[in-house]
Amino acid sequence: MMHYLFCGTVLKRQKCRQISLIFEEEGDAEIYNRIWDVARSHHTIQNYVETFGFRSRKLQSASGLKTSGLYAQALSEGVTEVLQDYKKTLVEVESLIIGNHNYNLSFVYSYVGKFHGLFNTLNKIIVTIKERRLTGCQILSLTHQYILNGNEMVHEAVIKIFTCINKVFVNQLCTWLLYGELRDPYQEFFIYRNNKDDNISDTFLSSPSTNACDKSLVSTLQDTIIDCGYNLNPTMIPYFVPLSLAQEILFIGKTVILFGFDPRKVKRSSYFMNNRPIMPLQKCGADSRRFTIWEEKEAEFHDKLQKLKNPEVFEVCNLRSVVRDIKECVTKHLWTVAVEEAQLIHELRLMKDFYLLGRGELFLELLRLTAPMLDKPTTRTSTRDMNHAFQLAARAVFLSNSADIEKFSFELPYVKPNISANSSIEDDSSTVADGWSSIILKYDFKWPLHLLFTPEVLARYNDMFRLLLRIKKTQHDLHALWKTYKQSTSFSMCQLHNKLMFLMDHLQHYMQADVLETNFSRLMDAVNKTTDFEKLKKAHATFLADILGQSFLTVISSSDSECSGDTIDSINNPVFCNIMELIKLCHSFCSMGDLVTDKEAEDYYIRGYSDRFNKLVKQLMQLLVSVRERPCGVYLARLLMRLDYNRWLSGEAQLTQSVTNMLRY
Repeated sequence: MMHYLFCGTVLKRQKCRQISLIFEEEGDAEIYNRIWDVARSHHTIQNYVETFGFRSRKLQSASGLKTSGLYAQALSEGVTEVLQDYKKTLVEVESLIIGNHNYNLSFVYSYVGKFHGLFNTLNKIIVTIKERRLTGCQILSLTHQYILNGNEMVHEAVIKIFTCINKVFVNQLCTWLLYGELRDPYQEFFIYRNNKDDNISDTFLSSPSTNACDKSLVSTLQDTIIDCGYNLNPTMIPYFVPLSLAQEILFIGKTVILFGFDPRKVKRSSYFMNNRPIMPLQKCGADSRRFTIWEEKEAEFHDKLQKLKNPEVFEVCNLRSVVRDIKECVTKHLWTVAVEEAQLIHELRLMKDFYLLGRGELFLELLRLTAPMLDKPTTRTSTRDMNHAFQLAARAVFLSNSADIEKFSFELPYVKPNISANSSIEDDSSTVADGWSSIILKYDFKWPLHLLFTPEVLARYNDMFRLLLRIKKTQHDLHALWKTYKQSTSFSMCQLHNKLMFLMDHLQHYMQADVLETNFSRLMDAVNKTTDFEKLKKAHATFLADILGQSFLTVISSSDSECSGDTIDSINNPVFCNIMELIKLCHSFCSMGDLVTDKEAEDYYIRGYSDRFNKLVKQLMQLLVSVRERPCGVYLARLLMRLDYNRWLSGEAQLTQSVTNMLRY
């Protein structure tokens, strides 16, 4: 009997055929079956331990077979430790029965029956692992679910098993957080290394797998994309670890990896403009790198992480607290490198001077040199000609000797016209966008500012740059017409000219004063008040989102918005589309001199432009009512208050109410 309890190798069928037992009491048969169930459960558990234990893994490794993972081995070691109490109990019962042969089956069951609940729980865990083919952190997560149990023996046993598995988890977590090393030979951790052939671009702060339109603009701009070869494996994240905490763990390890390379050898422009992965670089000394990041806190963080191996300490709140402390140290070091070494404040001012046209005199000279070229479709030499003109403009305003000029360059992508034998030049499919719609301003920034100026952020800055450049060019052209029309006898022409100048001057002032200067001052205040790189990055993302929203460059869900086919007009914001139509109207008015040959034709064009102007202004003001509940409605009201401060514009648009009255309701 004791042999059966220990190894459980006798089948129930054999028990009935080969073993003849005489039960003294009627209930002994049922008790014998219960004892048999305990022995059989122990045998199933023991088989799993022998299959996935340390000795089995060592034999499999020596024979070249595929071995089980570290978590399965830790589970086996934990189960082996738990089974020691059962085996000690059997030895004790056996010694008692040998000393007194009068003990019956009830006496034996009184000792081994208490293990029935424990063995059932362990078998449930084993069956679930086999059926679902769980590995790695999935085993950790499954075991954690069985900790809460009303049976004290089961509760303590599961804690022992979880402690063994948790040691593997904490060790992997510690090496990743402190050293940026992923010691995961069996791909069991919730962070994995991408294959070289993978084209998946990962993020420092990975977002949940939702649609891009569900994420706010600020969070989109705050995402830092860098292909350093590591990403989250959602299927391996333990259920008790929130996704946000897993993202922070990923961020810390990748930041440590980032500082493990020599920044002087990073090819910034080739990677961040062309989205290429970082090439293997010459590593700095490990000791100096860790000292630079952690200073004297490495031992402290290591001790805090090792304490998480204790089941009494391991709680999600404690894990989050340790990760937050480590992240705070990392972000402070990032802030020091970005602000003090990379001179972030100076770089932000350069972004304002160039992308946001803070150097007005430079771009006025550039427009004078390149306006005819930008009016035409791009050619193969457009990029070279644009950069040459940029150098000439910088020389004209005495900026050619500045090192900051060398950080910026232009690109005018050439797109070959798609003209087939069955298409004509007038077809939309064969037209090519002009230089105003396709011009790209590139920026060669210092390391590690790629964490701030991601490709998405630079693309948004280029949207702002193209809009501001168009407004500046239109304003300049309208003012240049003053010499042409100052002696004109046509009152309607002079009146329309003044209306267009009034509109563009106030639009330009709104963009520079109300949008750019105000928000840039807020950004500088936020940068000067924090020493946390994550807060700094969020402040910059908020700044960019604000100027995009207040410039009506954000996409809104509107099915009835009308936009023309221009590339920059693909944004379906009705306010932005209206402003672009006004800019095109100004451009047509400025080029009217090339089309008009007599007084009658001039009057015809003036009447058409005036009607179009009144229609667009009326539409712009009516949009205030339709979008006033949306975020852009607040900024549109601010713009219209500037345009209609004396109720002249609302009168010209023949509205029954002024903007002031419309805003009261």
